[in-house]
Amino acid sequence: MSALEAIDPLPRTRRGWIALAVLGVVFVTAFVLVIRFYNVEGGSRVSGGADMSTQDGLVVAVQPVSVDATREVSRVHFTFGHQGAGLVGSDGRLTRNLRVTVTTGQGIEEFTFPAGTVVGQAETEVALDGEEATYPFDQHKGIFSVSADTYETKADGSVASVGAIPVGLTGSGGVNGWDTSLDLSDGLSDRGIAAITFDRAFSTQVFAMLILAIAGILAILALIVGLLVQSGRRPSEATLLSWSAALLFALPALRNYLPNGPPLGASIDMYAYLWFMVAAGFAAVLLIIGWNVQRQHELKVARDRRDAMGDAHAT
Repeated sequence: MSALEAIDPLPRTRRGWIALAVLGVVFVTAFVLVIRFYNVEGGSRVSGGADMSTQDGLVVAVQPVSVDATREVSRVHFTFGHQGAGLVGSDGRLTRNLRVTVTTGQGIEEFTFPAGTVVGQAETEVALDGEEATYPFDQHKGIFSVSADTYETKADGSVASVGAIPVGLTGSGGVNGWDTSLDLSDGLSDRGIAAITFDRAFSTQVFAMLILAIAGILAILALIVGLLVQSGRRPSEATLLSWSAALLFALPALRNYLPNGPPLGASIDMYAYLWFMVAAGFAAVLLIIGWNVQRQHELKVARDRRDAMGDAHAT
């Protein structure tokens, strides 16, 4: 029987069972919250918008497609429809040239549909205002407007507006990983105005905080072990050195698992993650110094033992 096999395992104390129970409850709670909210998130809350009526006008269905928090833009899809009989004939085609103008923080974009064609669809980018550095609790807001008019092309090729067309907005859809709010102007008017807001989904926030907690616990444990070794209360082993070195590579990789994580330098880095890296680095230094001191002591003891044995043989 080897020396390791002869060592009896430590008995499980009441404190150990309590710690295991607390960790189990935390894990199960986090799992249930993430799964539950993930299944219902990604949609949109719509307030305001156009009601169905007999008034002639253009009805624009607004649907967010994607969010790029780094570039501070959202891709928005527009589906153009109509109500009343003044814009589209019985064959479903435009009776007049139609021009739709979308104004966003990115600028002005126009979409034209000649008479005789079917009103189509379009996409554009909407500028957002937010601070990704506050991830995972960041919020991004944008505003845009939609107007429409009929136009005619003159002999010289220029385009002249003939008259404005009332515009109404409706909203639907959402972006995975975000809670979307659409505040739309009511009814039909010369200009439909929409405010769009994106909040990080609760499941994303929970998962990000769990990963952050795991990274912090690993770094703190490594630092505690390094201090114990440095103070001589624990021996330094080769496995500890390998573990501390591997941790310096594992922590950056763990950060890559943050859902829709921000670029380096966000608030979670400045307030927490970079400090975890520093703690893990200090732990590795302490373990190396402790190992070096321990090896020097072992070599000194072995040398003194050889000298003592040599003196004994000499006498």
